[in-house]
Amino acid sequence: MLAAVSEPTRLKVLWQLAKGPMFVGALAKAVGVRMVNMSHHLGVMRLAGVLDDEKDGRRVIYKINPKMFEPSTTPDVLGTLTLGQFRITLWTKTAPPPVPSGGKTRRKGGKK
Repeated sequence: MLAAVSEPTRLKVLWQLAKGPMFVGALAKAVGVRMVNMSHHLGVMRLAGVLDDEKDGRRVIYKINPKMFEPSTTPDVLGTLTLGQFRITLWTKTAPPPVPSGGKTRRKGGKK
């Protein structure tokens, strides 16, 4: 399950879905990825059991599995996602937190 949610785009999707269920197209637009890529990410999380989906005509609505997500009662937190022994707190912000690039950085003035 951790592998299913650890990819940066999927973390952004979880942050969006913590605010409420969404259609695939709306999620793709909110996260800024193409629809085909969004469908792949949603499928990975759905197969891991993190997301639930429901058909609404030709569209599919996704939401976080309620067995794994507890909405918050405080205004600064959207909720907590529990994955086995691990808990992920989704904080309220105007935008999801930036995801580090993972690139190595060099210290200025350091020894070589």
